[in-house]
Amino acid sequence: MKAMGATGFGASERLADDESETRAVAIRVLDDIYRVMRGERIVGYVQLVGRVYVSLEGPVYNTSCEIGQALDLESAVRRFEG
Repeated sequence: MKAMGATGFGASERLADDESETRAVAIRVLDDIYRVMRGERIVGYVQLVGRVYVSLEGPVYNTSCEIGQALDLESAVRRFEG
């Protein structure tokens, strides 16, 4: 899949660089929801709420817990690294 910056996402495009599977990768699943993966594991979700990106930790969306908020997608995804 195509690696991109925080703007211009299509349904199957990813926010990533091709360095390592341990990096968090956001995959757009709905207009306002991104699934965050580390390797083959789902670690959480990022939901766009107005102009804020909300980071939600957990493998299942409806039971995930908020761990932070950011003003851009890349910063919200970084919450899942480290």
